[in-house]
Amino acid sequence: MESDSAPTAAAVLDAEVVEPAEIVASPTAFEIGPDSAAEPLPNVEALWRSPTELVIAENVRKTFDLDAHPDVRDSIKEFGVSIPILAERQPDGSLHVTEGQLRALIAADVGTTKVPVWVTDADPSIPENERRISRTLMQMNVNDRRVPMVEADRADGIALMLDLGASVTRVAKGLQRKRSEVKHNAAIAASPTARGLVDSSSYSLDQLAVIAEYETLGDTDAVEYLVQVPRSSFSYRAKQIAADRRETRARLEASMLYAALGFGVLTAEPDTSSTESQILPAELLETVDSRPVTEVLIAAHAHRWLVYVDVQENGQLLDTLTGELVDPDHVDWGTQGNNESQPAEGLRHADSVEYRDRWIPLYFLAAEQLSESGLRMRTSAQSEGATGSGRDEAEQAATQRDEARRERRRVRELNKRGLAAKERRVEFLGRLLSRRTPPPQAGQFVAESLAWESDLLGSFHAPRTALNLLGVSGFTTELVASIQSATASRSWVIVLGMVLGAFESRAGKDSWRYNDRGLHRYLRFLATVGEQLEFELVDVEQAAAGLIDFHDIDIDADVNLDTAAPAAA
Repeated sequence: MESDSAPTAAAVLDAEVVEPAEIVASPTAFEIGPDSAAEPLPNVEALWRSPTELVIAENVRKTFDLDAHPDVRDSIKEFGVSIPILAERQPDGSLHVTEGQLRALIAADVGTTKVPVWVTDADPSIPENERRISRTLMQMNVNDRRVPMVEADRADGIALMLDLGASVTRVAKGLQRKRSEVKHNAAIAASPTARGLVDSSSYSLDQLAVIAEYETLGDTDAVEYLVQVPRSSFSYRAKQIAADRRETRARLEASMLYAALGFGVLTAEPDTSSTESQILPAELLETVDSRPVTEVLIAAHAHRWLVYVDVQENGQLLDTLTGELVDPDHVDWGTQGNNESQPAEGLRHADSVEYRDRWIPLYFLAAEQLSESGLRMRTSAQSEGATGSGRDEAEQAATQRDEARRERRRVRELNKRGLAAKERRVEFLGRLLSRRTPPPQAGQFVAESLAWESDLLGSFHAPRTALNLLGVSGFTTELVASIQSATASRSWVIVLGMVLGAFESRAGKDSWRYNDRGLHRYLRFLATVGEQLEFELVDVEQAAAGLIDFHDIDIDADVNLDTAAPAAA
């Protein structure tokens, strides 16, 4: 027996030596199992050997392609072989690999100089057929009984390394993964909900990262909503929520000024459609001497008033650098999108300005404050003591106000959905156009589109949109270069991308309200090819495709996470 100071296998491997290790298992020191008869274990040596010195013995796994395992290849190239290869020493001294042939072959292929080998001596007393049976049983059990790491544990491991100070780049390189995957896994590990779903295969890594982000922010409403939507519509719904959150933050920011002035801030526009409403719009009020209620008068008694800030989309034209208001009549709109063009005399370049949303205050007075405010209902709006005709007129006015409020909300809501749908659609187009071959329906779609619109590809913004969808960051010369090196099938994909880019360039967030036959054909084509790619048209896209009437879209059908009863902040 070896002395107590003999190195163990682990010690030999850690020392990174290439000489044979000492025998680490005594032939009589251990038994096979607690219930077995005393039986010595075989002699074992832990060695470092060149993979080219190893002989690949008979192996049950014969069908494989080393190039089909890039992750394993990259790992061995970066870290070497971590799990020892099992081998039997033959009477002639050669080492025959019995388990770990892929590791040995890949290590040799990538130029690894030394690999750890766990060596036993072949027992010549065992018949050859029995040895082959035992080896085959061992190989099949080793391959079939591997327990893969669950994704939740993988996420925890990535988060642990980052917490210990490893950079995202180091972890990504070490695991042969993209930096974005490492970041997503770290976020998932910090989210109990996302971590609990990661092994269900119900959501992609990107989708789970979105859930994790909202849970980290404490947005439980968003989390509860997203875990209920199907995978195919997850991206659209997530973008809807993101748009709602952006609008809520912008409204809050715009409301802070009014709160500082003493106004009560409403979180939702109140319903004033009833003549018995307890919240009165400022436009229905007047002074005792029949003068209109002005903003100056309202501001002088801000503590009595409530304000709701409503958004007017693209309601103001601003200088992109200074943020100053610009008169649209002072802009040469013919220069838009062309940096080299010179504006007409006295006008400015269109690319120096941009439309932005404008926040407009709507003022309301609580009915209980009316008597103390020194105001009254406008004479034409009074119904108390009026004839039936007067009451009808007041009710009609209230109905019209409600219809106008609902229409504003419909347009705003459908435009938000349209923007979310466009963002998701662009993501889908990127996936579709990354393929090597076009979908079967592409030829007919392209032919029909060009037959109906011969100038389609030259439409405004069409070339730039196509380049973006095809992943070309430069100009047309880069696109031509990619065409020249592409296969015939890939070239047809590029042609499809140019046509899709032309249509997408004119598909805006408000396309749901227009009757564009080209967009009808475009969106219906996407619906057809999307059946196998987890893409389907949402309601605003169906309206833009002419499949439904936008008036029939129920803007309250979905869970609107920002809708609440009007409340003063």
